[in-house]
Amino acid sequence: MSVQQLIATDKAFNDMAQKEGTGKAFIAYSAEDPVMIRPGSMPLLGRTAFVESFSQVKGSALSWEPLKAEIAASQDLGYTFGRYTLREDGAIKAHGVYVSIWKKQSDGSWKFVLDGGGTTPEQVAIP
Repeated sequence: MSVQQLIATDKAFNDMAQKEGTGKAFIAYSAEDPVMIRPGSMPLLGRTAFVESFSQVKGSALSWEPLKAEIAASQDLGYTFGRYTLREDGAIKAHGVYVSIWKKQSDGSWKFVLDGGGTTPEQVAIP
């Protein structure tokens, strides 16, 4: 697995969010026991809480772009780091950064096991 393939997975995750909705994409790309760290809120811990929360999310107000990725020498863990934009009624509401920790699944696909991020005063420039 190359870094480019992990970045492609993160981009496909965003593409699904734009086409089918953020909630559906987050459920589809999360591992069986995901953790989501949310600023100002308790983290989402485990599949049940994750599905309950994201099943209520409609539309695709969140879009993101991976800027960097690395994969462990073991080839079973990796991370992507990137920037996101949150829109409300088409207008930009916030910019931010995120990190997703990905774990290779038994079928060879990658699912994230931990995701988190925070807002930034403006859009982060591509390094």
